[in-house]
Amino acid sequence: MKSSTIRKIACALALANLISVTAVTGCNNKAAIDPSGTPEVTEEPAKSVNGIFATIGKDYYIPFQNPEHSYCTINEGYAAPLREQGIGGCYSYAAVTSMQSNYLMKNGELIDINPLDIINRIYEAPEKDKNGQPQYPKEKFYLDTVSPLDLGGDALRVTGALCADPLNGYLISETAVLGAYNATVKGTPTITIDDVKAAIKNHGAICLGINYKKDCKIVNGFYTQNHPDNVEDMDHIATIVGWDDDFPADCFTIPASQNGAWLVQNSFGPFWGNAGYYWVSYDTPLPNLISYSVTKEYSSAISYGKFPAGTIISTDVVAMLEGGKDPETITLEDISDSNDLTIATVFEKKGNVAAIGIWTTVPDQPYTIEILDGEFGKVLASTSGTFDTWGYHTVKLDTPVSVKKFTVVLKIAGEYFFEGGPSDSIRVSSAIRKTTAHYEAKTKPGRSFVKIGEEWVDVTDPTLISRLGKDEMGDKFKAAGTIGDPCITVLYK
Repeated sequence: MKSSTIRKIACALALANLISVTAVTGCNNKAAIDPSGTPEVTEEPAKSVNGIFATIGKDYYIPFQNPEHSYCTINEGYAAPLREQGIGGCYSYAAVTSMQSNYLMKNGELIDINPLDIINRIYEAPEKDKNGQPQYPKEKFYLDTVSPLDLGGDALRVTGALCADPLNGYLISETAVLGAYNATVKGTPTITIDDVKAAIKNHGAICLGINYKKDCKIVNGFYTQNHPDNVEDMDHIATIVGWDDDFPADCFTIPASQNGAWLVQNSFGPFWGNAGYYWVSYDTPLPNLISYSVTKEYSSAISYGKFPAGTIISTDVVAMLEGGKDPETITLEDISDSNDLTIATVFEKKGNVAAIGIWTTVPDQPYTIEILDGEFGKVLASTSGTFDTWGYHTVKLDTPVSVKKFTVVLKIAGEYFFEGGPSDSIRVSSAIRKTTAHYEAKTKPGRSFVKIGEEWVDVTDPTLISRLGKDEMGDKFKAAGTIGDPCITVLYK
């Protein structure tokens, strides 16, 4: 898996791993898929695993026979459609499988969300004016040379595509980075096998990063994989839909040290693997496991900073670095225990605000949200808390607040996402190469602010980047000339 270039901070803080691990190359499975075929082929959700393994391994092993040692969302009635992605876009296909499985589990409804719609919200070919100059009317990634379907992406971009613009009525409510299983990853908490199992039972299908081509073969009729180097060698995102503790350890090209495997739903259609599914050994390290949730309870939303392009960090973390602290030794606790960043955005949209969408960059990162009347007027509502996982979260207000023009103030420990400024040097990965894209981000004076000492400083102020210590850190914000708007979403009833 290639590192993403949408964010580079000299200090290796928490979100570096979310971007580098989930920003994948476009998956290229030419042996199994005709790339000229439609990427919208969709199979109905499986009713039970019996249909998947009906003719496989009967004399060797029958999966899911012991309910005390196994579990599968398919058997529980929480299966999502099996899709065929074509060349790229695995990150979006896996995210949709997680969304659909989670919503079905929580609400009893299989929702209609197409991964292609998400991809097309992230990437677009620019229109040209009469002089042949490209036009960039929306905040997104513009491409001249490749198809959006060829490109990889990540959890940040999926979330940005759905945080404020409903898709068939649905907005993203949470993108939870659950942790790293059987692996040590800078900036990501380590979780146990029981944690992964609990996440599947509580959330439905969860996304994993994998190199589906390595050590993946048919053994005793089962398509299986045990890939010990997966942390350094990923190129694909798929979803775990269940597990079986008794799956035989010798049913892998590299025999496992223990029985047990995850059942993984892929996005290569029904003729790949075992009817579109395969088994990944418990021995395989899984660096970042992610769960997505969507909601239909909000009528509309607004966000000026949809796509995170970088973070700013608090003064005491900057001081650690200036004092010679090795960036690699900055811990999750250093971030969650550090000084608050205080940021604000002024919105002007009439309605009843019911929730605020924010990012956290480490588990248990304290935050406080205030909604102020007008431009920094009286406090209309306030709420505080933490989240067990890091990622994107929807914070519900106790009572919806009627607003016209208002300010959202966010106080959060240590680190926070901003969208940056427009850039022509963004590079995104396809199946065969990296290609340059234009990233369009828009801000304007008087809209978003960072508090430095007792002063609110506009994000368009040319002195802000230096005052935040960004000159010494070499952050991309310096090249962009602005940190842009903070990634805050306002959701209306």
